[in-house]
Amino acid sequence: MSRGVRREGLSRRHRFRGRDCFRPVLRGSRKLSGNLVVLHLARSATPQSRFGISVGRRAAKSSVDRNRVKRRAREVFRRHDIKRAQVDIVVTLTSRFDLAHVDQLLQELAQLMDRARAPS
Repeated sequence: MSRGVRREGLSRRHRFRGRDCFRPVLRGSRKLSGNLVVLHLARSATPQSRFGISVGRRAAKSSVDRNRVKRRAREVFRRHDIKRAQVDIVVTLTSRFDLAHVDQLLQELAQLMDRARAPS
């Protein structure tokens, strides 16, 4: 296996790098909203899709909970077809949530990715 390529996980080419890299996507006009998450979309400047997630302290107090949500959301992106669509995605949470509802949040995220993948 070549360097930088992973069988599991999210490779570097599918991640945002550097400070303020989310800003152009967050300021873009294309958004898909659900009850728990907002999907911000922009055309990717790279040949691959990139994925980022922002979970603040208001959404989940514990860093353990925030990191768990981030890991699970990255896994949803990694397994979804939108990964090949050449689109940048940043996910933000709409409000405070309970960790017991994380499966519902991830299901909603997958549905929003399906809507984003559908031709418009």
